[in-house]
Amino acid sequence: MGQLSTLQKSALGLISQYFGQSTADLYNGFFAGESDYEIMTSVNEIMVDYLGENKAKEEIMKYMGNLT
Repeated sequence: MGQLSTLQKSALGLISQYFGQSTADLYNGFFAGESDYEIMTSVNEIMVDYLGENKAKEEIMKYMGNLT
């Protein structure tokens, strides 16, 4: 398996923080071979569904900062 991009590592850290490591492991498989755009779209969708738009944006910026 290839190395994870910095964006992918950050996305998985955020998912792990909110949904647990087993969910992050599932997303790790899902993210394999996906573009940064597709990863960000997925992260944004799951976080908005869970936290609402404003809080999701805040948490994404906190965990992923300038990678977004």
